[in-house]
Amino acid sequence: MNVLISGASMAGLSAAWWFASLGHRVTVVERADGLRPGGAPIDVRGRALGTAQRMGILQQIDDQKVVITDPAPVLDGTGKQVATLDLRWFANETDEDIEISRDRLNQILLRALPDGVEFRFKTSIASLVDGPDGVDVAFTDGVQGHYDLVVGADGLHSNVRKLAFGPEKNYVRHFGYYVALLDLPNDRPWKRGMLNVPGLTIAVRDAGDGPQAFVLSASAEIDYDYRDVASQRRVIDGLLSRVDAWQVRDIRAAFADPDARGFYFDSVSQTHMPSWIKGNVAVIGDAGHCAALLSGMGTTLAMVAAETLATTWTDCGGDMAAASPTYHERLRPYVDQCQAFAHEGGPIMVPATQEALDERNATFRAYAEKFAGGLEPAGA
Repeated sequence: MNVLISGASMAGLSAAWWFASLGHRVTVVERADGLRPGGAPIDVRGRALGTAQRMGILQQIDDQKVVITDPAPVLDGTGKQVATLDLRWFANETDEDIEISRDRLNQILLRALPDGVEFRFKTSIASLVDGPDGVDVAFTDGVQGHYDLVVGADGLHSNVRKLAFGPEKNYVRHFGYYVALLDLPNDRPWKRGMLNVPGLTIAVRDAGDGPQAFVLSASAEIDYDYRDVASQRRVIDGLLSRVDAWQVRDIRAAFADPDARGFYFDSVSQTHMPSWIKGNVAVIGDAGHCAALLSGMGTTLAMVAAETLATTWTDCGGDMAAASPTYHERLRPYVDQCQAFAHEGGPIMVPATQEALDERNATFRAYAEKFAGGLEPAGA
């Protein structure tokens, strides 16, 4: 059967592997001119480890994982170290969980795809007309096609979800934070660490492909155009203006540079939908069930959903009406579990008050004493 996947994301590439490996003809359409570089390191955890094993890529992922050698310093608003942090103290579901850079996992998935998967870059879906015999699709470059199934794997601001299910506001819920990411220039040494003031985290880390800045800010929903990068840079600069210590001045300058690589800014949000299937259209990944960055489960959930959708639909002979109840029964409890994890991440990563921040740092020091042999500085 003929399957169209919108989005060359982790969800999209995983879905392409599963549908193609199950014998379907797969086309991936992507608005960008290639795989999008950069982004925060991601986790392959829990059930996704089995998915990766069945895809034959688990060993490759493990071979290229992020290796954490020492906990990172945690700083207060003046730049003074007050604790240390190793995310493994909090983030893993199992001892086998793997963290890997987004670019590396993208390339592993791309290389694993069966022959015959077609990619069409620099175009997107303009319209969908679903019917009993499949979906008629018109693309923004004027091409038209007919597909037995259309899969939206095109992110939080999904075009497929908007066309098939309705406006974004019906499904996407702001989770109370904004996140910004940037690959930092290699023209100077960057100090690894995480600075916190109430409601704001500024961090620098290296996941194996160079230094990266990470900003996470508690905020009510901001009215801005998510495609207007200049306005996003202004928002980030305003968030960073609260602090003038450590490397923050240089981090602000890096985010303001229009030539900087790996720039990303968006709401930390969740996608809640009563159904991820409508007719012969389905949404997976952040488009259908975004768990939010704070959950640490986004990529895991995307990979599991891709396998579940492809195998269930195939087992039902391409009859989505027959596949839908089983698909939702298999996936819904896991989505609920993954989305619940995000409620635990916020108080750890972005404490809202100084009192909460002090308590969080005390917890970090207790963990460091227990697991890292007392690496705190004197007087911390």
